[in-house]
Amino acid sequence: MTEEVLKYIEKAEHALKVAETLIESGYPSDAASKIYYSMFYAAQALLKSEGIDVVKHSAVESAFGYHFVKSGRIDPKYHRMLLDARKIREIADYDIQEEIVEPTASLKIDEGRAFLSAIKAFLDIS
Repeated sequence: MTEEVLKYIEKAEHALKVAETLIESGYPSDAASKIYYSMFYAAQALLKSEGIDVVKHSAVESAFGYHFVKSGRIDPKYHRMLLDARKIREIADYDIQEEIVEPTASLKIDEGRAFLSAIKAFLDIS
């Protein structure tokens, strides 16, 4: 396991902790953004573990789907979680008409935890 992969996992864990704090403090829209970034960093860790170097959000999502989901190495539900989390983050960050409410953020934090756990299990990180 490279130092870079471990750093991405640390960033993913940190983003998820921040998201939990934001939900508890009444900021579900901000939490939604952090939940997505937790998944994004975890996906980058997985890709980096195999020498796949992509940075753009769409490229990370695409490479994650191609190299891990399409090949059957990761359950497709995790790809869907990542894609859905990005849509919610974009609403939270850019849409002035729609607000992310606490039940949605809480559901997504559960998905964020599941996503991170799946990636860590794949990478054999406890």
